[in-house]
Amino acid sequence: MMTRRESTRAIIGALVGFAYGSILARMSFLALGAGHGSSVPFFVSSAPLGVLGFFGEPGFYAALFGGAPVVWATFGALVAPAGRAKWRRLTQVLALLHYASGLALIAATRGLDELGYLERLEPEFVALWAAVYVVGQVALWWRASRRSERRPTG
Repeated sequence: MMTRRESTRAIIGALVGFAYGSILARMSFLALGAGHGSSVPFFVSSAPLGVLGFFGEPGFYAALFGGAPVVWATFGALVAPAGRAKWRRLTQVLALLHYASGLALIAATRGLDELGYLERLEPEFVALWAAVYVVGQVALWWRASRRSERRPTG
């Protein structure tokens, strides 16, 4: 059972993750370029929920605007309470599954030449999206790899 402090930290972590996911969702939307851009940032940012994009227009918009915020709010809630080894391991496994599903989503669209469309975007925009994504991954792994914040006294 979580303590009140751990619950508060989980809520704050979820809010931070939601904000991060919302930034990724907006950047992914811009990368789509009204159908003339690339969906690679969208699939990577929202994996595995990006799969909803294959289920018609409602699924696409749900995944586009809700996928990344939900995924990253979940990660934020999981890593915020420090010191729980099972939650750290679960977060690490889920992060690896996130990466694998992102690659699978990109591979599923390879017939659409998504990587070619990615090259059509402004390189600065791709670099900015990649930087934001990587900074979030570093923060996630740093937090998921930390041991308990409580140190023995004495």
